[in-house]
Amino acid sequence: MNGEEKTMDHPRPEDMFGAVTVPEVLELAATTPRGITVVNRRLDQTPLPYALLAAGARRVAGGLARAGVAKGDRVAIVSSTSPGFLLSLFGVWRAGAVPVILPLPHRLSDLPEFTAEINRRLDHVDARCVVVADAFGDFVTGRITGDRPVLTCGELAAERTEISGPVQVGPEDLAYLQFTSGTTGLPRAVALTHRQMLTNAAVCCERLELERDRSVHVSWLPLYHDMGLISVLSGMAYRIKMMLQPPEDFLARPDSWVDALSRFGATSTVAPNFAYGLAAQGMRLRPRELDLSALKVCGDGAEPIRAATLEQFVQAGAVYGLRPQAMTPMYGLAEATLAVAMGEATRPLVWDHVARDGLQPGALAAPVPAAAPGARALAVCGPPVPGVRIEIRDADGKPLGERRVGEICVHSPALMQGYWEDPEATAAVLRDGWLHTGDLGYRTEDGGLVVCGRAKDMIIVSGRNLYPEDYEHVAAKVEGVRPVCAAFAVPDTERMIVAFESAKGFEKHEEIAARVMQRLREQLGHAPDRVVALGKGAIPRTSSGKVQRGLCRERLLTGRLEVLAEVTR
Repeated sequence: MNGEEKTMDHPRPEDMFGAVTVPEVLELAATTPRGITVVNRRLDQTPLPYALLAAGARRVAGGLARAGVAKGDRVAIVSSTSPGFLLSLFGVWRAGAVPVILPLPHRLSDLPEFTAEINRRLDHVDARCVVVADAFGDFVTGRITGDRPVLTCGELAAERTEISGPVQVGPEDLAYLQFTSGTTGLPRAVALTHRQMLTNAAVCCERLELERDRSVHVSWLPLYHDMGLISVLSGMAYRIKMMLQPPEDFLARPDSWVDALSRFGATSTVAPNFAYGLAAQGMRLRPRELDLSALKVCGDGAEPIRAATLEQFVQAGAVYGLRPQAMTPMYGLAEATLAVAMGEATRPLVWDHVARDGLQPGALAAPVPAAAPGARALAVCGPPVPGVRIEIRDADGKPLGERRVGEICVHSPALMQGYWEDPEATAAVLRDGWLHTGDLGYRTEDGGLVVCGRAKDMIIVSGRNLYPEDYEHVAAKVEGVRPVCAAFAVPDTERMIVAFESAKGFEKHEEIAARVMQRLREQLGHAPDRVVALGKGAIPRTSSGKVQRGLCRERLLTGRLEVLAEVTR
């Protein structure tokens, strides 16, 4: 594909946004009356018009310059979603520096491990300084290695002197380092340019059919995750109205997300699958006055898309005007900036029912009736987004035909430059301009992408490849089990363990574990060697909520997890 073709088959940021760098698109957004409003779990509003965001970013850039930050320096940010965080983020870009957003700890008990991980990441990207939420200032000071200045979002937001003249950055300059989720190994930092980020943002705006004067995007996604950040960057660049909620407020009161969708007339939102399950439960158990009729897009990505979960959300939302065609499956990853394949806003979601045994690498994923024994319902994630090509390849790198299961490989104008300071890892996944994702999937007859699971997470027993997602999904439906489960193989063996977190109010852990074992044997044909009951929060997850199977296995096998009960096959 030559350079001219690349500019013709996808929207270009200079055409859609009028600029190709983040500081430039923010200045253009500042000429409109729209902006971002931060809302809490009670839906109290703190408006941040784009004009105010741009002016504040210029002052933050001045404060960063006085702290010694220069063009190209990496600046780490540790904060949840807030006006101060947004001012700091765009201030880093305004200073010509490179933001690196790092996740917050999930629990107070995680603080020592959190501090060690933060320092490891700061050293890896050689961060010039650290910007933290005001509440973390005292805790972080003295615990950060490398003699790095620690600034708070509040200090930077209070700056009164703007940077003296804009720092010139170009479209091909480094714009962002996005740490991967680390579900199958240590997180790596994906290096993205301004053009790559805004190209993917333009593609998202086109596929989601945003309308500048009418669209309202509501999101609680953490901005240290690619799906949350690119959603916000897309909305800002396209100059639409956005309502953002801190993720901890959503988790504390999941109903607040649906309440926000209704009150603010949301036309689009994006979330992982589990959030739709919580929303459906809230609408069913707590009926209230809601209006979801404005929603055109309910994007579902970042984790396996479950048919039962979305069907429950659609049924519960229909009472309040939700249209089924709003459900939009998505597939993406940080190495491609974000979007790779996405359903189209006006088309209904399609499920592909296939035999579970047909999902082995190289096998044919043949359609079967939905009620057939062993049938698995997989979401068709839509066609590739504009400018992206997808090939399904076998273990030798040869392209496979439709419905043949293999590795998903991606060619895109928004592919990362590489992993920061890690040429070996970069060479392992970027080959001849194609990204080898490590995900398994296949293409349907009409070109839709179906994702089966991670190749590295496959469990091999007696020559059969078993998907951990299947075991986790079945286990999570057993009464007394929280929807947090992890299935994995014991290293160098063909033995499998399924771990689950016990639900609140259920004390007979061994009985629940026995029911899980029985249900897995009945529905999947092969029972694991062990089923282990754990307490709430025991199974580690990434910043986006994905289960870290490898880390769970390591902690369990080294005795670092308290086992409430265990049954063996």
